[in-house]
Amino acid sequence: MARSSSAKAVTWSISEQALPAHHGDAVALPWSHGRIRFAALLLLGAALPAIVGFAIAGPFLKWLSLAWLAGVAALMDRLSRRASTDAVVLSIDRQGILDRRLMPRPIEWREIEAICPVDPSRSHVVEIRLRWPESTLAGTRWPVRIGAYCQRACGIPAVTINMMLLDGSIRDVLEAIARHRPDLLDPMNRNEYGAHR
Repeated sequence: MARSSSAKAVTWSISEQALPAHHGDAVALPWSHGRIRFAALLLLGAALPAIVGFAIAGPFLKWLSLAWLAGVAALMDRLSRRASTDAVVLSIDRQGILDRRLMPRPIEWREIEAICPVDPSRSHVVEIRLRWPESTLAGTRWPVRIGAYCQRACGIPAVTINMMLLDGSIRDVLEAIARHRPDLLDPMNRNEYGAHR
């Protein structure tokens, strides 16, 4: 068992290297440095009221402002770590969809029940319904794993892929899915992107 798990670890560490946006038949999307800079500016703007509150408020509001600033600093640290790498975050290929923010292995095509309808001109997320959400998301962090229970109990898609900070668009994702498994797309999106096969 140990031997197969170490081979698996080597396979995924090799694929973590930065790849061009279209590597063969795969789509590989890294972090967008421009979008991360914009998010950092928004965070800086969110910190200004806390700075003012810390300077002129009483003791309770000073502690509240300090906690606010600590939260902003933690988010800025996460953004700076993302901006310092060119590693691939989201890749879509013949194996499936790999979003490193969610899990270390790809969600295989056979595990996906459907891709929910998306309006590419207005949306920045792709929602995925899984066939076996509990087993597919087993072993992931609890904020990811809770999606399985949301799908079972409420009908909410188990996985959401957010494109806000990635160097790509919803159109890139839908085109890649249409190239590999157009049958998973909603008919509205299949008609638009099915012709790209």
